[in-house]
Amino acid sequence: MGLANENITEEAKGVVAKLSRVKTRLQTNKEVEPLEGSGDDVEMWNRAIDSLQDKTWYGAPWLFVECYMYRYIHGALQETTHLKYPQFDIFRAEKEKGLLKSTPNMIKIWESLSGVTKVTRELLGTCVRLSLWGNKTDLSLLGHFNLGLGDVQGEAVAENEGRILDNDMGALLDCLVAMENAHVAIVLDNSGYELFSDLCLCDALLASGRVAMVTLHQKSLPWFVSDVTQLDFDRTLSHLMGIEKLKPLGDRLTSYLATSRLVTTEDPFWTSPHPFCDMRSVSPDLYGHLAKCDLVIFKGDLNYRKLVNDRCWPYDTPFSRALEGFSPTKIAALRTVKSDSLVGCDKERVEGILREDRDSLFCGSYAVVSTNF
Repeated sequence: MGLANENITEEAKGVVAKLSRVKTRLQTNKEVEPLEGSGDDVEMWNRAIDSLQDKTWYGAPWLFVECYMYRYIHGALQETTHLKYPQFDIFRAEKEKGLLKSTPNMIKIWESLSGVTKVTRELLGTCVRLSLWGNKTDLSLLGHFNLGLGDVQGEAVAENEGRILDNDMGALLDCLVAMENAHVAIVLDNSGYELFSDLCLCDALLASGRVAMVTLHQKSLPWFVSDVTQLDFDRTLSHLMGIEKLKPLGDRLTSYLATSRLVTTEDPFWTSPHPFCDMRSVSPDLYGHLAKCDLVIFKGDLNYRKLVNDRCWPYDTPFSRALEGFSPTKIAALRTVKSDSLVGCDKERVEGILREDRDSLFCGSYAVVSTNF
């Protein structure tokens, strides 16, 4: 045991040295270095790095270097014996802490939802809003956040709807209630409370009689601290099964998984540096899979930024225009706003918010429900 601990300590020192090196290069605005190692995505990353007009940390696109940082951390850990994923997840402790802290609120929400015997348009709207505002939880930016069912029902709906700056909720619900034997894909964002809210939406969709299958797209490696991996999904399901009041939801999800009505999957493209408008050329198989779905729901800020190529579009740019040709099928984006890219909005309203209190626009208090249909 002592020798194993010594080996882990030495490996950790090596990882820290690599992270210190990349930190120094960032602070001194050096060029982003090619990735090393044997990962399946190394060649894709290095081609993308070679294509940069400006390879410096401050000159390259910010979304690119953000993604590069998390991929670099992963690569440094993968070169070890004891600290590599999946046996070690550097962000696991934070994710588990968030899940445990959210549990009392999860119980209250599920108790209210489980009493509903028929999946109506109103219930679907409640679950979509839970999933939308659940995105406010983001360990990489905002820390822990709890949303109550009262925040998405009754009088609170009108207040929160006023904070949805691009609101295609009606079109999305029309799409959901018109479905027959449909296949819906959800590209997940955060684990913990947000994943729970997404699973409530999955349950409602699959229980509605309109959706035959839901595919959940996860990350293949620890990403932006709290993004969902297969290990996070498995731990969340085990957590639900281990709590008496949440076990009914766990049982339902387990049944859906056993019959392949609920499927989890991952693809290296989701942790690549590419915007989604590149998907068709970079990852044609993934694009083809999405094209076979009747609807793809993209969750969260990072997915939204990649949908619109993280450009500083005019705020009133139509969402479909900002997708830059990415349209494998019907698309909906559910995102609380935490960064600059924002389209499909009333330009004067957004500019008014910026003048009054700029910080309030980027802390998750505002949201978008954007569709390309």
